[in-house]
Amino acid sequence: MSTWLYQFSPQTWSPERYRLEIWEAEKWAWSVGQRAGGKEPQAGDTVVFFCSPTGGKDPGFYGWAVVLEWFPTNDTPLYFRPVAPSDHLKMDPWWDDEAEDLANVIRGKVKRKTMWLVHDEYVSQIRRGIARWLSLSSTATQ
Repeated sequence: MSTWLYQFSPQTWSPERYRLEIWEAEKWAWSVGQRAGGKEPQAGDTVVFFCSPTGGKDPGFYGWAVVLEWFPTNDTPLYFRPVAPSDHLKMDPWWDDEAEDLANVIRGKVKRKTMWLVHDEYVSQIRRGIARWLSLSSTATQ
């Protein structure tokens, strides 16, 4: 099983549009432009959604999903189903120094692609970072 980082740009897919349209447990298909990692997504892989800080005001990690299907054609559709805690993260995306550093390491020098294969060591950092962010968010609202 692999994990992918899918980057959406606030100029083409705004955080507001993401919040409105993407809901946990619904099936979605998005096209994939350039991909880094040398592999192809497989059913059962996970994907974490990241809104680029370039040109926007609300960057960060917006949610998780399970890859349902991948058809490597000209427009390369990726079928996925968002899972918890995506509905929470889209309202309060994980964005702090750790999130920014991690996104930069995963994306490397070329930050204008759509998807990157996430190395195993960074998957656990994403999970811990999101869990920490959610726990901080829940204590802030009490």
